[in-house]
Amino acid sequence: MSDGKSLFLPLDGPVYEREFADLMSVFSFSDPGYRGSAKSSVFKVGVAVSGGADSMALCLLLNEWLKAQDGELIAVTVDHSLRPESGLEAKWVHTRLASEGIEHHILNWQKEPEARGSTQVQARNGRYRLMSKWCKENAISSLALAHHHDDQIETFLMRVLRNSGPDGLAGMSLQRLEGGLSFIRPLLSITKDRLLLTLRDRGWGWIEEPSNHQGTYLRNRLRQSMPDLERKGLKRGVLSRINHSLGRIRRSLQDKTDNFINQRIVVHPAGYAEIDFSESALINPEILSRALERTLLTIGGGNYSPRSVKTDRLIRELLSRETVKATLAGCQIFLDHDKVMIARENRKLSTVVLSSGAQFLWDNRFFIHIHETLEDEGLLLKSLGERGWQQLCQVYPQIKDVPIPNLARYSLPTIFLGDKIITVPHLEYLEAAWMEKLRIKMRFEPKNMLIQHPFTVA
Repeated sequence: MSDGKSLFLPLDGPVYEREFADLMSVFSFSDPGYRGSAKSSVFKVGVAVSGGADSMALCLLLNEWLKAQDGELIAVTVDHSLRPESGLEAKWVHTRLASEGIEHHILNWQKEPEARGSTQVQARNGRYRLMSKWCKENAISSLALAHHHDDQIETFLMRVLRNSGPDGLAGMSLQRLEGGLSFIRPLLSITKDRLLLTLRDRGWGWIEEPSNHQGTYLRNRLRQSMPDLERKGLKRGVLSRINHSLGRIRRSLQDKTDNFINQRIVVHPAGYAEIDFSESALINPEILSRALERTLLTIGGGNYSPRSVKTDRLIRELLSRETVKATLAGCQIFLDHDKVMIARENRKLSTVVLSSGAQFLWDNRFFIHIHETLEDEGLLLKSLGERGWQQLCQVYPQIKDVPIPNLARYSLPTIFLGDKIITVPHLEYLEAAWMEKLRIKMRFEPKNMLIQHPFTVA
């Protein structure tokens, strides 16, 4: 009988096809060609390859696995041009993978002069944007990343040092869904040493990345200090068990939050949400906090959850049944008897010049698709606003009877020509003169989905 500890002690030796097939069996794929579900489609998986040992090993293993699936591997490298040799390295990867019959693309990232954050953060964000766009253009629904067991341990330690909460300490999920693209990490239970052995076993080379040895970055310093930490008793197996346990706790809380959302939260097509607050004494504050954070991200379109201190204060006010009228994370929150209303603030909403055939996500919330036959290039997309609502009420008084609450009206996506409102699709208003000229699709399709892909533990 196993004592359970072996679950957290990685095996030795190279990774072979059977073991990797077991690692891949935990993932769910939406690709129509997966396992022959559509004979006319080829099952495709993308893989991010820098040329380093981790990503080259992942590329090798995926290529072997996909051949058994009658699938196709497509690799992508992002050249950040931050080092003189990066272009040559990208070309080496291209040549090496071509020799294996693997399709490979090189994407070029350019630093934006006014972008915020360190160069490293900008490069990472830019890399993911480029790869996500590339996947969409190539009809790839899953992109594999080469994070491995050592990375997971380092991530855990980094987050301990940065005072992360329990979710952060759970580390990286095996699979996460963002913007319709599934990111998978098949190697989270495999050590770096085993990946090196795998490459040597198959005769594959790799590039040694200089940045991985620089003491400038916290991750590198932690990696270099691990042997000393182990000598002092902080073993990798112990860290793995703690990280694994926190991952299971995170998954359990996520499942409970999903149940709360399914039972009590309704998101409307016009981009606002209602929370059923009846029998509020029975509501678990921790689960409410998690559900509220998700709802604020979905409705507000933000990239980050609000600070826990602010969320906790709002939760206390809601559960005390005080009159609540607050703003947080780009949202307005209003408690009315047994219902909490959450709508986007009419603030910091972009104005977009429309063009024929344009497709984009406005405010991280509404998917917009303009038909190819758009004639007038002076049309603008922006929020309705208070003045716009007053204008509509004057020209079309019946619009006051629409079932959308006042809280949500001002932030609705609206098409203007100058100061004149042409259409507000969610209010079912379209200027009569444009009925034959304007063809547009507009639907609430937020970047941050309320029900998230389950956190999966390696």
